[in-house]
Amino acid sequence: MSSNPQLVEYRGSCHCGAFKFKLKAPELKEALRCTCSICARNGYLWTYPWPSRENFTVVQGDVNTTLTSYLWGHKMMAHKFCPTCGTSVMEDKMPHSTVVGAPDFAINIRTLEDVDFDSLRVEIFDGATLLPGSPHPTVEPVKNADGTTLYTGNCHCGALEYTLLNPEKITNATLCNCSICWRDAALWVYPQTTAVTFKNPDAAVEYTFANKECHHGFVTGFGEDAV
Repeated sequence: MSSNPQLVEYRGSCHCGAFKFKLKAPELKEALRCTCSICARNGYLWTYPWPSRENFTVVQGDVNTTLTSYLWGHKMMAHKFCPTCGTSVMEDKMPHSTVVGAPDFAINIRTLEDVDFDSLRVEIFDGATLLPGSPHPTVEPVKNADGTTLYTGNCHCGALEYTLLNPEKITNATLCNCSICWRDAALWVYPQTTAVTFKNPDAAVEYTFANKECHHGFVTGFGEDAV
């Protein structure tokens, strides 16, 4: 009797469908959540189809031309995202990587269909210690004398920066389960537009879908949602 686990075929894609793929893997029952600055911002839930890529098949698009690569830190792994909708799909080891014994690539489980996310066991990986900091770390909020709180934010690469003047400290956020917010692991707050000031807003592009009433803004050099 074979000891090899039975494989399940999962289908995945970015939100706009420019990049689609199939993944054969044992039934997904666990995921890895890394705490490094880029994984935390994107809310990745990783699975590692290792040691072989033979069960990963691109159905539409191309890993290297349809998806855009973002590199930072040791630049050994490329974070691949769709430049149209901003969906972060996977990370891929660079040809010059000197990392030994690590998976060649990882898939963001949030891009897969028919996964029972409520039953996933999530393992925490301390990437914040292994890969400390980020190119442009977020500044701690400032409590003003009038009771308001000033927040300073940015995308991971620093191309887009903003400030948010909130009447009080932010203690609540909204988690939306629509198809794009789930892929992006977005946590939303809804300030008055006059309370937000952007620096270099042209660094972001807008993506709309369905009724096109909401514009999802992300930075084309990274794929991180800001608005």
